[in-house]
Amino acid sequence: MLSGRFFVYGHETACMDTVSTVRCFSSIKSAADHASGAHKGQYRKDRRTPYIVHPARVAGHVSMFGGSHVAIVSAWLHDVYEDCTPEWISLTDSFISALPLPEDEQREIAAIVDALTKKNTLPSKSARLSDSIGRILDAPPEATLVKICDRIDNFLDTAGRDGQVRKRYLVSTDEIIDRLSVRADFYGYEKAMNALKEIRYASLKNE
Repeated sequence: MLSGRFFVYGHETACMDTVSTVRCFSSIKSAADHASGAHKGQYRKDRRTPYIVHPARVAGHVSMFGGSHVAIVSAWLHDVYEDCTPEWISLTDSFISALPLPEDEQREIAAIVDALTKKNTLPSKSARLSDSIGRILDAPPEATLVKICDRIDNFLDTAGRDGQVRKRYLVSTDEIIDRLSVRADFYGYEKAMNALKEIRYASLKNE
């Protein structure tokens, strides 16, 4: 078969062949549409920006740093289980299992999204983050890339927040950097991690 590559948000992502390319495009578009429906009516912390802007940016970052179609689909879906209604959670389970992708890739997407989903049953934000990072370390490698890209976007969004919120975010970002750096280097995501470090440490002068 012919080899194929395609572009997402202007960045090149590998696909195995022409048939796979069609399935990759279809899966990414479907994930974007699904996430748009799930997050409809939701807004970012500024109460002005539609929430879907965040997963869209994360998907773009993932693509920019060389993520596969599996990682890009996961980026679009990464906040559905945490922030959307039980109906959308159930629909997302069915959506992933119906994607026109091999079963092993469907399982990877489900595992990545699950690892990035913080458990609201845990008592504090710090406990939820620590638990999620632990599950990311056991998840498929691209969970690490999606988390780094998620934090890059969220960190940039906190620039105008008040001092206490910003301080907590700096602490949690340091935990992500500390616990995921080795895995990021091992799997070739050092450029993404270095970008997060640069963004984080550029804020030192403002602390």
